Amino acid sequence: MEDYEASFIERHIDTQTLCQSGRKVAAMHFGGITIECLLKAMIFASLPKAATREWLRDDNNPGHTITNPGHSYTEALRRHNRLRSRIEKFPEVRKWLDEVENPTSQHFIDLRYSGSEPDDASYKHWLKTYQSLESWLQKQATQL
Repeated sequence: MEDYEASFIERHIDTQTLCQSGRKVAAMHFGGITIECLLKAMIFASLPKAATREWLRDDNNPGHTITNPGHSYTEALRRHNRLRSRIEKFPEVRKWLDEVENPTSQHFIDLRYSGSEPDDASYKHWLKTYQSLESWLQKQATQL
């Protein structure tokens, strides 16, 4: 079974290590995964206490109707109404989500196939955005 909270913590450490090593594309890729894990952990935290912490599939009944959003932040937010409603009040956060999900104009998952590094200014902008988004989401996780 997936442990998104522990995965978030580990991917956060991975992203920090990659940032400190100057591995820009890898940091952007893992940063996207870090946010994905945090969003999925927040979804699981919002499930009823009696529900199993797994996604609804054709072959199971975990006590809820939430399916895996895959790597899509938009799909993740569709599965967490309170978080989505809160984000709608903060257009800057919606912008951060878009920029972390699609750095360098491609999805963070697709960066694993990229062989070119972004320029320093673009990377610094991404890093600031990523850090702002992660901090904001972690604050929400304690309040929702």
